[in-house]
Amino acid sequence: MSKIIYRITPDVNHFKVIFPDDKELRDPDLWKSDCQSKETTLIRFNAHYNDERDKPIGDFTAVNWLGLAVRDVVANELTEILEKSGELLPFHVGDDLWYYYNVMRKVEGFLNKEESTFLTPGLNIGLKKAVFNREKLPKRSCIFKTPEDRFQGTYVLDSRADDRDVLANFFCAVHAHGFKGLEFEEMARFD
Repeated sequence: MSKIIYRITPDVNHFKVIFPDDKELRDPDLWKSDCQSKETTLIRFNAHYNDERDKPIGDFTAVNWLGLAVRDVVANELTEILEKSGELLPFHVGDDLWYYYNVMRKVEGFLNKEESTFLTPGLNIGLKKAVFNREKLPKRSCIFKTPEDRFQGTYVLDSRADDRDVLANFFCAVHAHGFKGLEFEEMARFD
């Protein structure tokens, strides 16, 4: 059975983006994930949708361009999967309840920096081609970040080795529920 690594990103080309109302929360540094808790910084704030009227509201979107926002229905359905790898921090857009999803699972040494290709080599910014170290492959389906790309990418291990893996599989759960607003880019396949 193959194991696939996907990079996930909000589909901002087809769905609205969310911006915090408080100008202090628009600082991009607040939204850069480093696998540390943001509970004391990014909890219970108010926000608004961008003004692109022709775009629908997805089940996932970007918050302040850098963070991953999860609609309440997604959080309710996928709480167990999401909380195994991160924290769900609630906020409101008008009457709509959303959650900022902060990935806190860190997998170190998995991305081979020397063999991978970046838009800005040396600084490891903008991962274009990923080469992963097979021996560091997580054992179970999970969502994770890696310090080797400066925590910029959010990755999902799609493993279906057994029932436990399938039940914890974010890729499968998103597709089974038909949730919209998230893109999965295949980065590597392990047979």
